[in-house]
Amino acid sequence: MIPQSRDQVAQQILANIKAPWATGVAGMSIILSAFVIAIVNASLDVPNKFISVTLQPLIFVGLGLLLYHVGQHLHVVNQNAVLMAGMDTETPEDSM
Repeated sequence: MIPQSRDQVAQQILANIKAPWATGVAGMSIILSAFVIAIVNASLDVPNKFISVTLQPLIFVGLGLLLYHVGQHLHVVNQNAVLMAGMDTETPEDSM
């Protein structure tokens, strides 16, 4: 096996970054749909009480999914930073 250079290994690590995007899209979709539902409900002559009661939990679910997405993204970034820091084994004396 041919030893790879540090740049090649860094490119492989960065190419394999896969944060879950579906949770972020789902969370944003839920929040935007709740916003549209709230506007439609407010424009009715007699607003539906059931819709008014379910909007708050719907927004909390959307925010929870967005928060989960941000946490997973930060985990992936941190994991890749640790891998890249592990590659940095050169000492200042070796580079001279």
